Parts: sequence; C-alpha cells; structure tokens
Amino acid sequence: MVKLPRLQVKKRIILLFVIIFIITFLLFLRLIWIQVINSDQYQRKAMEQRLHQIKVEPKRGVIYDRKGRELAISASSETVVAIPLEIKDPDSTARQLSRVLKMDYQTVLERLTRKARAVYVKRKLDANTAAEVRQLELDGIIFAEESKRFYPKENLASHLLGFAGIDSQGLDGMELSYDKYLKGVAGKIEAERDATGRSIPEGIQEFIAPQDGYNIYLTIDEVIQYIAERELDQALKEFDVSGGTIIVMDPNDGGVLAMANRPDYNPNHFADYPQKYWRNRAISDSFEPGSTFKIITTAAALEEGVVNENDLFVDAGHITVSGEKIKCWKAGGHGRQTFAEVVMNSCNPGFVQVGMRLGKEAFYNYITAFGFGDETRIKLPGEANGLLTDYDDIGPVELATITFGHGITVTPIQLIAAVSAVANDGMLLKPRLVKEIRTPEGELVEEFTAIPVRQVLSQKTSERTLQLLEKGVAEGTGRNAGIDGYRIGGKTGTAKHYGAQIYDSSFIGILPIDDPTLVILVVLYDVTGFPYYGSQTAAPVFRNVALDVLRYLDIPPQLTEEERKQSFSMVILPDLGGVEVLEGEKELRKSGLDVRIIGSGSKIVNQVPLPGIKVYNDTTVLLFTEEPDRLNRNYYVAVPDLTGLAVEEAAHLLAELGLLLDYQGQGKIIKQEIKAGSRIPGGSKVTVTLEGNG
Repeated sequence: MVKLPRLQVKKRIILLFVIIFIITFLLFLRLIWIQVINSDQYQRKAMEQRLHQIKVEPKRGVIYDRKGRELAISASSETVVAIPLEIKDPDSTARQLSRVLKMDYQTVLERLTRKARAVYVKRKLDANTAAEVRQLELDGIIFAEESKRFYPKENLASHLLGFAGIDSQGLDGMELSYDKYLKGVAGKIEAERDATGRSIPEGIQEFIAPQDGYNIYLTIDEVIQYIAERELDQALKEFDVSGGTIIVMDPNDGGVLAMANRPDYNPNHFADYPQKYWRNRAISDSFEPGSTFKIITTAAALEEGVVNENDLFVDAGHITVSGEKIKCWKAGGHGRQTFAEVVMNSCNPGFVQVGMRLGKEAFYNYITAFGFGDETRIKLPGEANGLLTDYDDIGPVELATITFGHGITVTPIQLIAAVSAVANDGMLLKPRLVKEIRTPEGELVEEFTAIPVRQVLSQKTSERTLQLLEKGVAEGTGRNAGIDGYRIGGKTGTAKHYGAQIYDSSFIGILPIDDPTLVILVVLYDVTGFPYYGSQTAAPVFRNVALDVLRYLDIPPQLTEEERKQSFSMVILPDLGGVEVLEGEKELRKSGLDVRIIGSGSKIVNQVPLPGIKVYNDTTVLLFTEEPDRLNRNYYVAVPDLTGLAVEEAAHLLAELGLLLDYQGQGKIIKQEIKAGSRIPGGSKVTVTLEGNG
C-alpha cells in the first residue's frame, strides 16, 4: 500500500474544509434570503398551504322597470361542496349523493376522489333538494351559499333582459350589456387546516364580505310590456305568421317603454329553448319597411321644398322608370290627387315622382341622417345595421323603389327611432333602455337622459309631416288604426318577399299627433295567406296596443270637431317669364305660395305649374332660371292618362303639371302619343289624337 506524503494529506483536508465552508456559507446565504429578505413571501405561501379558501359570490344587482317593479332578481341558493380529505367512505357517499341529486354515480365518485381541497358536487340546488342532502349527514360534505338569478315574470321581456349563467355572469341582453354594473365583487371565507385537511379548532378564520352588484332601473314599463306581448300572442293566433315585434317609444327622450318579440323563451330555463329563440328580433333582424318608409320620403321632400301638400300628381296606375314599370297597389291608379292625398292613399307612383324631384344625393343624405344603414347603438348585443345600397350602386330604378320602402332593409329599432325624430320636432335621439343605476343602498350612481344625435328636420317640417300622417289614419290606408277621440298619425307597410307569396306587414303610429307622447311600431314577419296587408294585420294590433296604453297612462282624448276640413283659397298663377327671380319670388309669396328656384340664372325662363292655372295657396311653384334644354334634365313629370277627356280638360290638367298639349280637331281624346305613366321633362308637349281625326 502506497503511503501519501503528510503534506498532500493536509492539502486534501484543507480543500475539503474549504468546500464544506463554501457550501455552509451558501446555505447560510440562502437561509438569510428565505428567512429575512423574502420572509413575507414564503410566510404567505406557507399560510396558503394551511388555509382553505371558499369564494363567496356577491348578489347580482336587481333589474327594475321604470316604476321600481322587479324584472330580474338574485335569490340565495345552496351548493353542495365536497372536502375529499374528510370523506371516509367515498363509494357510499357517492351512491347516496347520486340518488338525491339525480346525478350519475361515476360522475359524483370522480368528484369526491379528486386531489383537491374542495370540489363542487352540484351547484345552486332548490331548497327541498338541499334539505334532503343535509339529512344524510355525510362526512366531508358541506354547503356554500351562492346567488342564483331568477326572473319572477318568466317570459316577460325575455329578449330585453337576457339571462345569466351558472357563475352569475351575464350571457345575453341587458344582463350582458350591463354586466360590469350588475355582477358585484366576490368575497371569500378562509379557514386554517392541518396537514390532513382537517379544520384546526383555534386556527385562523376570516370572512371577507362580497360587494353586491348595482341595481338598474330600465325605461321599460312592465304594464306596457305586458300589453305589447299580449297583443303579439293574439296576433299569432289570428294570422299565419312566423313571429312579430312591437316597440313602444317615448319620442321626447328616446326611452323604450316596451320591446316585445315572438317567439320568446323563459330565461329561468333558457337552455331548454333553441338558440334562435334567444335572438332579439327588434334589433337583430332587418326587413323591408315597405310603405312605412314613405314617412322618411315625405319628411325629406317637405324639408327640401321640392313638394307641397297641395301639389298636383296624376296616377295612371303605374309609372315607368328606365324602362321598368312600377305599379300602384290600386288597379287603375288614383288619378288626379294632391300630395296630401298621395300620402293618404300611399300611392307608389306619386312617391316615385317625389323621389325623382329630391334626387339621389339629397335623398341618400336624408336616409343616412335618419340613421339607416348604421347601428343605433342602443347598447344591446347583436344589433344589425340593416341594408342600404351603396351610393354609387343606386340608379334611377333603385332610387324609385327606395322611396316606397323596397330595396332597403331596416331593423325595427332603426325605424322607430327615425319616425320618433319626425315626432320630436326633427331631432333624432339615441334609443335608450336604462333610466338610472343605483347602489344596493339606493345611492344614485348614474342617471341617463336623452342623447341627441342630430337635427334632421326643422320643427315646421315635422309638424307638416305629422298632419299628413294624421290624414292617412283618419281617411287613408291606416283607418283600422284609428281610435275615437284621439288624433293619431301613422303609416302601414306591406313588403313581399322576393320569389314567394310571403309578406312582412307593419304599422307605425304617432299619438297624440298634436303633442306626440308615444310612437308604436308593429311588425309581423313572414305573413302567409290572407289577409296580409299591413292595414288589415298590423294596424288593428297597433290599435289594441295603443288603446290600452292610452288608458294606462291616463292620456285623455282630444277635443275634435265633427268636420275638421281645412279650407284653402285659390290663386291664379301669373306669367313670370322674363321677370327677375327676386321679383317673381316676392310676387308669389305675397299670394301665399311656396317657391323653389331651379338654376343659377337671374331671370325666370319657365315655371311649373304654367301661367293662368288656378292652384291652392301653399302650393309650391317651381321657377326655372336656365334654358329649357338644360332644365328638362332636372325636372321630370309622370304623364297622366288623357283618354276620354275633352281638350280643355286635358290642357288644364297638363298645365297644372307643367306640360303642354298638342292636338288638332275637336272631340274627346282617344289616343295619346306618350303612354300614361311615362316620365318626361317638364315643359314637354304631349300629342294626342281626338275622336273623328283622320
């Protein structure tokens, strides 16, 4: 055996001591790091290992109607919680729980044997089931109190309210949109336990109380909501429809008083219904508004001054635009009528002519100004934009059809917001659903008032439009919406689905017309069979809703005259050819006539109606200041049916429209060169053939 030198052994011993010293020093440094520098962190981690924490859910805020009636509340419920380390016989415990909770045995057993401090077995039980579990007195099974969302009115306003999930999180409707206000802040319970998971009798116990969510007060009125839903249910029984929507709005502040849809669902059991039933059709579905859109056309035309209530139109039963024949709903047309009668009769050819006078640019600007083609931002999930054709894709035919509500789609909330602007002196407001938000103690958090978007019309135009709409209910297509003693204005709408005998029928009404308090929209979707016209389906539904809402709000009837007829004086138009524009306008306005100047010249070269014609005061007279070949491109007129008229009658009628008559001989007209319904430039001649001409 080789002996190492004493010096070498000594060196090795020293090296060993150095290594031990370094290791000891490093351990010492680590100990200082743990015990001194980072002591708080490791103390917290040690405490977390010993503390068992249970989350305490806050109560979700209550949703009230405008008068403080509960629409959505949170009730206490109990959840079964398992502490796996404290369960002595998992198999027996799982069998007993699965029987009472009506759960699969294997599912329960898997939860009871998880490597976790605590496990939910089944959440938010009803009181009877919770009592049965308690009677079992099972080791390791405890209860935690949770909050369960409950809708006491069941299906009422379900699409508006939406629903909350198992963790009290908003999933749809107001519950989702205002979740940050409603959900509150969770609390917790902490209890100290030993290494086996058992509670330490004198250990740390801590309870941090949850902060309950804020309460929301809606603009919705429970009674008005009930009336709307009741009438929708009745409509579904009477007519063959797939569903419907009713919205009631206060036009003065944009507050929605009711928003009802069918089909609906019970938010207490939302998972039992098809998801398509959850959709809020009032904001998510778009439809062709049909003649209800004529309210927009009317208001825009009056605001621009291209038409007046007493302006004359002739409806031959159709009008031709770029080779396309657009028919009137009435066979043979309405014949000679003023613009007020065009609105009252809901005459499509009349509105086409009005739209052509407006022109594409001006009309498109008004459509977008009223909010169509864009969301109203009502703060509900799933709002649609509707469908508005791009400006560059609108030709003469598209422009013509949009004037009477075809070729454009709108959502119900867009339509009622736009018509409410007409009722609110021309001011468009953002629709709103929330009145105020308060703490659980009643302290005001936020109050919501009317939100102006833009001024679309003047107050005068608003008043004139309402008067025309009133005549439509009193004497026109909306007669079935009338209520004795009340002044109501409104418009029916019937839009046919392309390629099918299916219709969307609607009616929108404003009341009382002299002091608008309510705007009510009724839409019935996918109407099949007969009747399908809005005047026969939606208008009576509107009447039933309006009648009960008027009674509920205690709005008294207006004093009406037995015969309310406006009397107009007549004016003979002077010949203003060659007169200075300002002088001619001044002369016409002295006679109570409205004036629209077309062109940039300084003198009048033509006028419509023509000189010598007797018209009502307030009639709009067009004064042209440019050469005929240029102004003819700007002003077109639909040719009336002249057959059967005497020459004098035909000449007078054409003169009122700004056209000339060319004829020879005597007798009555048997043929005309330009077909009735065709659009020709103002000032053009219409050549006719008289009876007896060779």
